[in-house]
Amino acid sequence: MRKTLLGAAVLVLALPGCAADAGSPEPGPAAPTAPPPASAAPGGPSADPSAVAGATSGIGGAPAPAGALDGKRQVFFLPRLNDNELPDSVLAVTAAGRIQVTDDYADGALFVPVPKSRGAKERLIKTGALRGGGKPFCLQVSSNGAEPLTVVTAACDTAEPTQLFTFEATGQDGDGQPVYSVRNRDAFLQWHPLDGIGLVAEELGDSRLETTFTLLDQGAARLPKAG
Repeated sequence: MRKTLLGAAVLVLALPGCAADAGSPEPGPAAPTAPPPASAAPGGPSADPSAVAGATSGIGGAPAPAGALDGKRQVFFLPRLNDNELPDSVLAVTAAGRIQVTDDYADGALFVPVPKSRGAKERLIKTGALRGGGKPFCLQVSSNGAEPLTVVTAACDTAEPTQLFTFEATGQDGDGQPVYSVRNRDAFLQWHPLDGIGLVAEELGDSRLETTFTLLDQGAARLPKAG
């Protein structure tokens, strides 16, 4: 992965078509050993630091193999803005339990997309290393009144619609690897790096899809066995 400054995202916005919905990311604090479940999921498990797996060793360079969307592999979500690669940028869990674009390629950036059921298109996105009560957290879209929808961590629940995400291939990156849009129902994960919003889930309406993702393989998933 080419390493420059995260501020290079601002240069990306100078490209044609990038000026409309720009915003500034929230600072990316180091990923917590065990983020609290979101308020949208009261009664979630308490954090269990002893269950957190060891930190990953660097970014690696392997493409997402077959199984990256089948719950078998843990991956980094590398965001792309207007189909341009963003240097030093990865989705990760912040100290507040929110998902943001950061430059912290540690345990908080490891995720495992797991199908809701065999053959299902919808997937839970589980934390690859962070645990609460020995169990992974799941990403969940959280309503904030009149504010934009955010993405947070919560206790996993396959019956919760706001935890079910759909991946749709939109093309390939420069290395020939699949590029995906990620949405919860009609709300797509979009990053606004210059207006203080950061990563949100929003319906596009007449707007174009600006944020997509490549999945960078980080080895076999280490999720605890269900049961």
